Amino acid sequence: MFLAVLLLALAMPKPTPAKTAPCAPPGDATKAEIRALNEEKSRNDTPADDDIDETVTIDGLIEPGDDSLRWQDGLAVEVVAWVVDVRDGGATSGNCHSTDPGDHDTILEISPDADVFDPAHRVYAAVTPARRRLMAKVGEDWSTRSLRAQFLHRYVSVTGWLVFDAEGASKALNTAEGAGPSIARATAWEIHPVTALELAEEGGAETAARTSSGPLCGP
Repeated sequence: MFLAVLLLALAMPKPTPAKTAPCAPPGDATKAEIRALNEEKSRNDTPADDDIDETVTIDGLIEPGDDSLRWQDGLAVEVVAWVVDVRDGGATSGNCHSTDPGDHDTILEISPDADVFDPAHRVYAAVTPARRRLMAKVGEDWSTRSLRAQFLHRYVSVTGWLVFDAEGASKALNTAEGAGPSIARATAWEIHPVTALELAEEGGAETAARTSSGPLCGP
């Protein structure tokens, strides 16, 4: 009898796990301003060459002083910088606090030069899952592991859209109430999303990106 029940149980179809609904651009944030910020970060269009504001440089991004109104959200930029770190961005409201690394941003922490690596001189540049999927369609691997292997501790040209990360302002030197161990970067302005990456010449020369050929960029 027991054997018959066991065989019957094994033969029964297994319930299909419920599919998790995709995380919408506003994420699971409850505050209107953070939902709007998440939508800004989730854009996936590629700036044209004419869109790039060539006055924005890595040195300009880390210039001291309250910079909350220094730039404009949605500004297309291209900067050359040294990659200090490449890491998983983790669970955030923008990815509905997913625990799947495939849903996480990849964060490139960049600085003006190879000998400038303290947090107070860093800018964040984020590769989003949407851009990662887009690049995969053209045969490019933009996973965190691959980007780390390609760009860590090298000079890189970064293209993308500038956005002020209000959530990170309290840990950015230019907008925090004071310096201290909680400072993680120079500015809350970040390149988010990144739309193109390529290796650049040493020295942080902004012109290197515009004179080199074959950028690794999105369609």
